[in-house]
Amino acid sequence: MTRKEIYSRVLASAAEVYEDREAAAVAERLCVDLYGFGRFDVVMDGGVRPEGVEESALEEVLARLSSGEPVQYIVGRTEFLLREFGVRSGVLIPRPETEELVRLIVEECSVPSPSILDVGTGSGAIAISLALEIPEAEVKAIDISPEAVEIARENMHRLEAQLSIQLCDIFAFEPTPESYDIIVSNPPYIPLAEREEMRSNVVDHEPSLALFVPDESPLVFYERIADVAQVGLRDGGRLYFEIHERLAEQTARMLRDKGFCDVVIKEDMNSKPRMIVCRK
Repeated sequence: MTRKEIYSRVLASAAEVYEDREAAAVAERLCVDLYGFGRFDVVMDGGVRPEGVEESALEEVLARLSSGEPVQYIVGRTEFLLREFGVRSGVLIPRPETEELVRLIVEECSVPSPSILDVGTGSGAIAISLALEIPEAEVKAIDISPEAVEIARENMHRLEAQLSIQLCDIFAFEPTPESYDIIVSNPPYIPLAEREEMRSNVVDHEPSLALFVPDESPLVFYERIADVAQVGLRDGGRLYFEIHERLAEQTARMLRDKGFCDVVIKEDMNSKPRMIVCRK
């Protein structure tokens, strides 16, 4: 098969799920990562036959793509803060908004050798990035999912980061009093009622455990982590959350009610309220 034939078939499968511009971007990403060429190469010399492309393997990729499976899972990796993280169906794909959360923590951190806890680490994107961006930090990450812990540890070793990643349910976690300078989390926060509003490539493929919460208690994870932070943070320590934009004020009010001060809602690159920081 030639570059042109492969790209055309990949693009056709992507177009079954995505609109034109996004389909082209997905096809580009997949061809570059799996087959070593992009659209420019197709235009310049589409008749070249890439080595090692088997029909059966391509058919499997096309079937996964047309089913709506995210391209990051198909290629097995994604980029986060200019680093490559392995991902597969057991973990949430890190979003650009989460990069902003990590940058905010790095910018605001003024504690020498801070102790940091990441709750619900998933692929390890937040915890590993903080360990690499703040090399003197002591970072601990926890997650309830055995598969997430396995993937996070794989990323930790591949990126040569120094931190602790443990299997743990936050509702059973008992922190050592006043042991952390920073606690951060991007917990599940999407009410189940919003599931129908979301794209199928997310709800049908990314882990529900990392996405959804009961409609009647959308802040259940934030409340528990805030309680952990009241015990585990040192005086003046900071708690950082990625949040649901529609629940920003409700989340901020909950934190104030629990005794946190300097509660600030921060907007993301799209001017949406997506982060909260507060202090014990």
